[in-house]
Amino acid sequence: MNNFLPITDKKIGILGAGLSGLAAAELAQKLGANVFVTDFNKKNKINIKGIDSEYGNHSNKILNSDFIIKSPGISRKSKIMKIILNSSIPVVSELEFASWFTESFIIALTGTNGKTTTVELINNILKDHGLNTFLGGNIGVPFSRNVINELNNKNNKKDNFHILEASSFQLEDIKYFKPNISIILNISPDHLDRYDSFKDYLNAKLNILINQDKECYAIINNNDLNVSNEKYDAKIIKFSFLNNKLVINNSDKSIDVSTTKLIGTHNHENIAAASIVSNLCGIKEKSIINSINNFKPLSHRLEKINIKSNKNYYNDSKATNLSATLAALESIDRNIILILGGIDKNNSDFSILKNYSSKIKNIILYGQSRDDIKSKISNYFNICTYKYFKDAVEQSIKLSERKDNILLSPSCASFDQFNSYKERGNYFKEIIFNSYE
Repeated sequence: MNNFLPITDKKIGILGAGLSGLAAAELAQKLGANVFVTDFNKKNKINIKGIDSEYGNHSNKILNSDFIIKSPGISRKSKIMKIILNSSIPVVSELEFASWFTESFIIALTGTNGKTTTVELINNILKDHGLNTFLGGNIGVPFSRNVINELNNKNNKKDNFHILEASSFQLEDIKYFKPNISIILNISPDHLDRYDSFKDYLNAKLNILINQDKECYAIINNNDLNVSNEKYDAKIIKFSFLNNKLVINNSDKSIDVSTTKLIGTHNHENIAAASIVSNLCGIKEKSIINSINNFKPLSHRLEKINIKSNKNYYNDSKATNLSATLAALESIDRNIILILGGIDKNNSDFSILKNYSSKIKNIILYGQSRDDIKSKISNYFNICTYKYFKDAVEQSIKLSERKDNILLSPSCASFDQFNSYKERGNYFKEIIFNSYE
């Protein structure tokens, strides 16, 4: 039983006025709640008719709430969250809140890497089959926004499908959230600037499973994570992808990845997960394969740049942790000039790159963490170091020869020099294109 419902006339505090916070505020208002929004950033100021708000500081006004919806970007270690956690006011995530107001089928996916590609792939397969889907969550459209659209269209039916990308930040404050199908793609150290330990990060991810019952499915990458059938109630499907064979619960199943545009074993695991989900949704194999083959790789994820050259350029700017970079290195055979750098938020052990010394010709380092990374790998590689991203990319072009593979796969966050990994990836492409004019 959901103790928060109904929300009519309840006082709901919204902490953070980003996309998810504002969408939750609008949904709560639509359903009759008294809403108050607070955001520490003056630049986020957006006034919504009928909603009380404050910007530029957090007063104690939010403490006059029946419960609080926390935006995912706000850490539990922040000053305002410490105050709230010391009070008796319940805190839920926007993902949790939105889930209370839909009866549609929910597919929720989490993991460290590959989340966006896989939810996009699942969405494409289901849409190609004629199913009505809402794609949201961490991918850019808040779950609350899709629920508002569903309610406005009087389309809140069980034959709709919400496909959600769920980050660890969104899964921290789960109470009743229960996806019909959950997927954990992979787990490796990430966001350790926010969590006290890898275990805390892992436990946040595992929250996706805690409310599932025997009617639900949990799809787990067996190569990466051992989840006990005894601890969770869902029907657990363990999969792995080895030697071009999909193994499901220890049984081999052939899946043809020879004609897909997605390259690398990590993407084949993404395909495997999407295929299992689609089968559970009643879609036939031929339809699944057709959709997979028609799927175009997303930008900034091992994206081969379309340029006439005797060299290959790959934009993998979304690789903001070392595991993602290792996946990219596994996908390219030889002659790699690797561009690393930015802000290493995980204190990563870059010495593992020595296992790829036969593939990597040079490593170009840039940004805030360049010296720290260099100290861990200088014994194994030819290294060039630059403060600025532009200089690093230009040096990679100068060093490259025919048939070389220039790979931007930074292993680090972009925020020392860019607003996002997308901005970094687009600038990389701009430099490459300009060099061939």
